[in-house]
Amino acid sequence: MHAIKSLVLALALTGIAAPVLAQDAAEPAQGPVSGGAPDALLRFDEAGYFAVYELGLAHGYWTAEATRGDGVRVDLVLDAATGTLWATGGSGADAPLTAAVVRDRLAAAGYRDIRDLELDDGFWEAEARNAAGRRVELIVHAWTGEVVHERVEGGPVAGALTAAQIIERLTAAGYRNIRDLEFDDGVWEADAINPAGVRVELWIDPVTGEVLREERD
Repeated sequence: MHAIKSLVLALALTGIAAPVLAQDAAEPAQGPVSGGAPDALLRFDEAGYFAVYELGLAHGYWTAEATRGDGVRVDLVLDAATGTLWATGGSGADAPLTAAVVRDRLAAAGYRDIRDLELDDGFWEAEARNAAGRRVELIVHAWTGEVVHERVEGGPVAGALTAAQIIERLTAAGYRNIRDLEFDDGVWEADAINPAGVRVELWIDPVTGEVLREERD
């Protein structure tokens, strides 16, 4: 892949048009991304993407922005469990679901009063009422339509872990130097050093203690 990038650069310097590298929106699964951020970056590189930034882990998916072989900037979504990779910029079946399709799928799943649909970083975000009539915020996978996260708006969170319990969960997961822990907008937020030694910002599920999102601080 590095050789291909060098060829593209050399052609550009000589004024010869470089070939456009084909990019599929969904790359074949390569197995779990078990090596953390370095493994995710390697997967992106092997798929032909470079200049990766804004790398983060959210709802079981590594997300980032990057440049593909033809110079177009795209959003990347990498399933940490399977290694399946999706990228914006595709067309037809490779393109993210449209707002209309997402709205229909949410309605079919029992959500109503769906509003504020917005595509952001490879996920659709929306507000709606769930089957129980509660107003919720939703995070929806842009290609599969799966609701990867649902948070009830406002009010106390039943069964929420205490700050001390959150610190215990994070420490057990390999995080250290945990600081600035606070409960905000329905989730715990904190800064910490992750198991790879990188200072990161964390968003944590208040009930399970699961790290919902991790971004380099």
